[in-house]
Amino acid sequence: MKILKILLGLILALILIIAAIAVNTRMDGEKQYAKYASVTSEALKAFTLKPFQVKANYQHVQSLPIMDISVSSSTGDRLARINSLDATMMLCMKMYTLMIRPTYDYNLPVMSVDFIFMPFGKRIFVIEIIDPAKIDDANKKTCYEKMKAQYLKIASLPSSGTRDWYKNFLTDFSIHSKAEKKDDEVLLAVYKAYLDAYVAMAKNAQQLPPETSVKMKEGLEKYVSTLLSQGGPAVEVFKKILGPDGQKDYVRTVMFGLD
Repeated sequence: MKILKILLGLILALILIIAAIAVNTRMDGEKQYAKYASVTSEALKAFTLKPFQVKANYQHVQSLPIMDISVSSSTGDRLARINSLDATMMLCMKMYTLMIRPTYDYNLPVMSVDFIFMPFGKRIFVIEIIDPAKIDDANKKTCYEKMKAQYLKIASLPSSGTRDWYKNFLTDFSIHSKAEKKDDEVLLAVYKAYLDAYVAMAKNAQQLPPETSVKMKEGLEKYVSTLLSQGGPAVEVFKKILGPDGQKDYVRTVMFGLD
Protein backbone atom coordinates (compact mmCIF):
# COMPACT_ATOMS: atom_id res chain seq x y z
CA MET A 1 0.00 0.00 0.00
CA LYS A 2 2.83 2.35 0.87
CA ILE A 3 4.50 1.68 -2.49
CA LEU A 4 1.20 2.33 -4.28
CA LYS A 5 0.82 5.69 -2.53
CA ILE A 6 4.36 6.62 -3.53
CA LEU A 7 3.68 5.66 -7.15
CA LEU A 8 0.43 7.63 -7.18
CA GLY A 9 2.27 10.59 -5.70
CA LEU A 10 4.96 10.40 -8.35
CA ILE A 11 2.35 10.14 -11.11
CA LEU A 12 0.48 13.16 -9.73
CA ALA A 13 3.73 15.14 -9.48
CA LEU A 14 4.57 14.22 -13.08
CA ILE A 15 1.13 15.29 -14.27
CA LEU A 16 1.49 18.62 -12.47
CA ILE A 17 4.94 19.18 -13.99
CA ILE A 18 3.66 18.39 -17.49
CA ALA A 19 0.67 20.71 -16.97
CA ALA A 20 2.95 23.51 -15.75
CA ILE A 21 5.22 23.10 -18.78
CA ALA A 22 2.19 23.10 -21.12
CA VAL A 23 0.69 26.23 -19.56
CA ASN A 24 4.04 28.05 -19.62
CA THR A 25 4.62 27.03 -23.25
CA ARG A 26 1.17 28.21 -24.28
CA MET A 27 1.53 31.58 -22.50
CA ASP A 28 4.99 32.15 -23.97
CA GLY A 29 3.71 31.21 -27.42
CA GLU A 30 0.72 33.53 -27.18
CA LYS A 31 3.01 36.38 -26.17
CA GLN A 32 5.38 35.81 -29.09
CA TYR A 33 2.49 35.30 -31.51
CA ALA A 34 1.08 38.71 -30.56
CA LYS A 35 4.43 40.37 -31.25
CA TYR A 36 4.75 38.86 -34.72
CA ALA A 37 1.12 39.61 -35.56
CA SER A 38 1.63 43.25 -34.55
CA VAL A 39 4.78 43.63 -36.69
CA THR A 40 2.97 42.09 -39.66
CA SER A 41 -0.11 44.26 -39.28
CA GLU A 42 1.99 47.42 -39.11
CA ALA A 43 4.05 46.53 -42.20
CA LEU A 44 1.03 45.62 -44.32
CA LYS A 45 -0.60 48.98 -43.67
CA ALA A 46 1.38 50.04 -46.75
CA PHE A 47 -1.30 48.27 -48.83
CA THR A 48 -5.04 48.69 -49.10
CA LEU A 49 -6.29 45.21 -48.29
CA LYS A 50 -9.73 43.70 -48.13
CA PRO A 51 -10.85 40.40 -46.59
CA PHE A 52 -10.86 37.33 -48.78
CA GLN A 53 -13.45 34.67 -47.98
CA VAL A 54 -11.74 31.32 -47.45
CA LYS A 55 -13.83 28.19 -48.07
CA ALA A 56 -15.95 27.55 -44.98
CA ASN A 57 -14.47 24.11 -44.32
CA TYR A 58 -10.95 25.57 -44.17
CA GLN A 59 -11.63 28.59 -41.97
CA HIS A 60 -11.15 26.47 -38.86
CA VAL A 61 -9.38 23.13 -39.18
CA GLN A 62 -9.09 20.82 -36.17
CA SER A 63 -7.45 17.50 -35.51
CA LEU A 64 -7.10 17.55 -31.75
CA PRO A 65 -4.71 17.25 -30.06
CA ILE A 66 -2.41 17.42 -33.09
CA MET A 67 -3.54 20.72 -34.62
CA ASP A 68 -6.09 23.51 -34.24
CA ILE A 69 -5.86 26.11 -37.02
CA SER A 70 -7.80 29.28 -37.74
CA VAL A 71 -7.22 30.78 -41.19
CA SER A 72 -7.74 34.42 -42.17
CA SER A 73 -7.08 35.79 -45.63
CA SER A 74 -6.98 39.11 -47.43
CA THR A 75 -6.20 40.43 -50.89
CA GLY A 76 -5.14 43.69 -52.46
CA ASP A 77 -3.26 45.47 -55.22
CA ARG A 78 -0.07 43.54 -56.14
CA LEU A 79 -0.72 40.97 -53.40
CA ALA A 80 -3.15 38.35 -54.62
CA ARG A 81 -3.36 36.55 -51.31
CA ILE A 82 -2.17 37.15 -47.76
CA ASN A 83 -2.90 34.18 -45.50
CA SER A 84 -2.40 34.21 -41.76
CA LEU A 85 -2.73 31.10 -39.60
CA ASP A 86 -3.28 31.04 -35.86
CA ALA A 87 -2.26 27.48 -35.02
CA THR A 88 -1.93 25.51 -31.81
CA MET A 89 -0.19 22.11 -31.81
CA MET A 90 -0.50 19.49 -29.09
CA LEU A 91 -2.75 21.93 -27.17
CA CYS A 92 0.16 24.10 -26.03
CA MET A 93 2.65 24.89 -28.81
CA LYS A 94 1.84 28.02 -30.82
CA MET A 95 2.71 28.58 -34.48
CA TYR A 96 2.59 31.87 -36.36
CA THR A 97 2.26 31.39 -40.12
CA LEU A 98 2.09 34.00 -42.88
CA MET A 99 2.02 33.50 -46.64
CA ILE A 100 2.18 36.39 -49.11
CA ARG A 101 1.48 35.41 -52.71
CA PRO A 102 1.79 38.33 -55.16
CA THR A 103 -0.11 38.73 -58.40
CA TYR A 104 1.59 37.59 -61.59
CA ASP A 105 1.73 41.16 -62.90
CA TYR A 106 4.84 42.03 -60.90
CA ASN A 107 8.26 40.44 -60.51
CA LEU A 108 7.81 39.46 -56.87
CA PRO A 109 8.55 36.25 -54.96
CA VAL A 110 6.27 34.47 -52.52
CA MET A 111 7.13 35.04 -48.86
CA SER A 112 6.27 32.24 -46.45
CA VAL A 113 6.99 32.22 -42.71
CA ASP A 114 6.48 29.67 -39.94
CA PHE A 115 7.50 30.38 -36.36
CA ILE A 116 6.91 27.63 -33.80
CA PHE A 117 7.19 28.23 -30.05
CA MET A 118 7.84 24.98 -28.20
CA PRO A 119 8.46 23.76 -24.63
CA PHE A 120 11.62 24.82 -22.78
CA GLY A 121 11.99 27.94 -24.92
CA LYS A 122 12.78 26.08 -28.14
CA ARG A 123 11.92 27.78 -31.43
CA ILE A 124 11.68 26.83 -35.09
CA PHE A 125 12.23 29.90 -37.27
CA VAL A 126 11.44 29.64 -40.99
CA ILE A 127 11.36 32.41 -43.59
CA GLU A 128 11.16 31.23 -47.18
CA ILE A 129 11.57 33.54 -50.16
CA ILE A 130 10.17 31.44 -53.00
CA ASP A 131 11.28 32.68 -56.42
CA PRO A 132 10.49 30.01 -59.05
CA ALA A 133 10.63 32.26 -62.13
CA LYS A 134 14.06 33.72 -61.22
CA ILE A 135 13.61 36.92 -63.20
CA ASP A 136 16.20 39.51 -62.16
CA ASP A 137 15.65 43.23 -61.89
CA ALA A 138 17.21 46.14 -59.98
CA ASN A 139 14.32 46.55 -57.54
CA LYS A 140 14.37 42.89 -56.50
CA LYS A 141 18.16 42.89 -56.26
CA THR A 142 18.13 45.86 -53.90
CA CYS A 143 15.62 44.25 -51.56
CA TYR A 144 17.32 40.86 -51.72
CA GLU A 145 20.57 42.49 -50.60
CA LYS A 146 18.77 43.85 -47.53
CA MET A 147 17.49 40.37 -46.73
CA LYS A 148 20.93 38.82 -47.21
CA ALA A 149 22.37 41.27 -44.68
CA GLN A 150 19.77 40.14 -42.14
CA TYR A 151 20.40 36.49 -42.91
CA LEU A 152 23.98 36.87 -41.68
CA LYS A 153 22.65 37.74 -38.22
CA ILE A 154 21.17 34.27 -37.74
CA ALA A 155 23.36 32.21 -40.12
CA SER A 156 25.17 30.58 -37.18
CA LEU A 157 21.96 29.09 -35.74
CA PRO A 158 21.48 25.33 -36.18
CA SER A 159 19.50 24.26 -39.23
CA SER A 160 15.98 22.93 -38.76
CA GLY A 161 16.43 20.92 -41.95
CA THR A 162 15.48 21.40 -45.59
CA ARG A 163 14.44 19.21 -48.52
CA ASP A 164 16.80 18.71 -51.47
CA TRP A 165 14.30 20.06 -53.98
CA TYR A 166 14.00 23.40 -52.16
CA LYS A 167 17.19 24.71 -53.77
CA ASN A 168 15.48 24.82 -57.17
CA PHE A 169 12.88 27.32 -55.94
CA LEU A 170 14.04 29.06 -52.75
CA THR A 171 16.62 31.83 -52.46
CA ASP A 172 19.85 30.97 -50.64
CA PHE A 173 18.98 33.47 -47.90
CA SER A 174 15.79 31.67 -46.97
CA ILE A 175 15.92 30.70 -43.30
CA HIS A 176 15.33 27.28 -41.72
CA SER A 177 16.71 27.55 -38.20
CA LYS A 178 16.41 26.21 -34.69
CA ALA A 179 16.63 28.84 -31.99
CA GLU A 180 16.19 29.47 -28.25
CA LYS A 181 14.19 31.91 -26.18
CA LYS A 182 17.34 33.99 -25.72
CA ASP A 183 17.29 34.64 -29.49
CA ASP A 184 13.75 36.10 -29.51
CA GLU A 185 14.80 39.73 -29.86
CA VAL A 186 17.08 39.00 -32.82
CA LEU A 187 14.54 36.73 -34.49
CA LEU A 188 11.79 39.33 -34.32
CA ALA A 189 14.12 42.04 -35.67
CA VAL A 190 15.20 39.80 -38.57
CA TYR A 191 11.58 39.01 -39.43
CA LYS A 192 10.64 42.69 -39.37
CA ALA A 193 13.57 43.54 -41.65
CA TYR A 194 12.66 40.78 -44.13
CA LEU A 195 9.02 41.88 -44.15
CA ASP A 196 9.90 45.57 -44.53
CA ALA A 197 12.20 44.72 -47.44
CA TYR A 198 9.44 42.67 -49.07
CA VAL A 199 6.92 45.48 -48.67
CA ALA A 200 9.37 47.99 -50.21
CA MET A 201 10.04 45.58 -53.08
CA ALA A 202 6.31 45.17 -53.73
CA LYS A 203 5.61 48.91 -53.56
CA ASN A 204 8.43 49.74 -56.00
CA ALA A 205 7.85 46.88 -58.46
CA GLN A 206 7.04 47.76 -62.05
CA GLN A 207 4.25 46.02 -63.95
CA LEU A 208 5.39 43.18 -66.18
CA PRO A 209 4.49 42.63 -69.84
CA PRO A 210 1.97 39.82 -70.42
CA GLU A 211 4.54 37.32 -71.70
CA THR A 212 6.62 37.72 -68.53
CA SER A 213 3.54 37.43 -66.32
CA VAL A 214 2.97 34.02 -67.89
CA LYS A 215 6.45 32.95 -66.73
CA MET A 216 5.58 34.05 -63.19
CA LYS A 217 2.41 31.96 -63.23
CA GLU A 218 4.15 28.93 -64.71
CA GLY A 219 6.93 29.17 -62.14
CA LEU A 220 4.55 29.19 -59.20
CA GLU A 221 2.46 26.36 -60.65
CA LYS A 222 5.62 24.28 -60.96
CA TYR A 223 6.59 25.06 -57.36
CA VAL A 224 3.18 24.10 -55.98
CA SER A 225 3.09 20.89 -58.03
CA THR A 226 6.54 19.97 -56.73
CA LEU A 227 5.53 20.82 -53.16
CA LEU A 228 2.56 18.47 -53.40
CA SER A 229 4.53 15.65 -54.99
CA GLN A 230 7.78 15.94 -53.00
CA GLY A 231 6.33 17.13 -49.72
CA GLY A 232 7.23 19.57 -46.95
CA PRO A 233 6.50 19.74 -43.20
CA ALA A 234 3.40 21.92 -43.42
CA VAL A 235 1.73 20.20 -46.38
CA GLU A 236 2.38 16.79 -44.85
CA VAL A 237 0.51 17.85 -41.71
CA PHE A 238 -2.46 18.84 -43.86
CA LYS A 239 -2.29 15.51 -45.65
CA LYS A 240 -2.71 13.76 -42.29
CA ILE A 241 -5.58 16.02 -41.26
CA LEU A 242 -7.44 16.41 -44.58
CA GLY A 243 -6.35 13.41 -46.63
CA PRO A 244 -4.63 13.61 -50.05
CA ASP A 245 -7.54 15.25 -51.89
CA GLY A 246 -8.18 17.75 -49.09
CA GLN A 247 -4.48 18.53 -48.88
CA LYS A 248 -4.29 19.34 -52.59
CA ASP A 249 -7.43 21.47 -52.44
CA TYR A 250 -6.20 23.36 -49.38
CA VAL A 251 -2.73 24.01 -50.79
CA ARG A 252 -4.02 25.21 -54.16
CA THR A 253 -7.12 27.18 -53.09
CA VAL A 254 -6.22 28.49 -49.63
CA MET A 255 -2.45 28.44 -49.22
CA PHE A 256 -1.55 29.78 -52.67
CA GLY A 257 -4.90 30.88 -54.12
CA LEU A 258 -4.29 29.27 -57.51
CA ASP A 259 -7.80 27.92 -58.07
